[in-house]
Amino acid sequence: MALGSLDTVTDYVTAARIITQDVTQPYRYPDADFLAALSWAVMESRRLRPDMWANVSPLPSFANNDSTAVNIDPQYRTAFVLYMAGMAQLRDEEETQDTRAAALMQSFKGALVTAL
Repeated sequence: MALGSLDTVTDYVTAARIITQDVTQPYRYPDADFLAALSWAVMESRRLRPDMWANVSPLPSFANNDSTAVNIDPQYRTAFVLYMAGMAQLRDEEETQDTRAAALMQSFKGALVTAL
């Protein structure tokens, strides 16, 4: 994955694995967890920023870690990766992960709603 490309589902899953330090097999987090988180991020972004999805119906959802294009405005792509990483870390049982997960989720929200 080229730095910053974030064009495909695989790019997003790979980036989320890097943030969660889950890059060696066997992975702690299954692909399905990251795929669900990416789909949830789309739904959450629609709640926070309906304008992002005004002309898109139905909303995209992702079931396979593949080369399917993820059509998100480039300025918000990193926020979606942060959401995916935060959701993955929410399932960890260590207390220190809760704080990190909350920070990642807040970064997602902040990136979507903060005026430039």
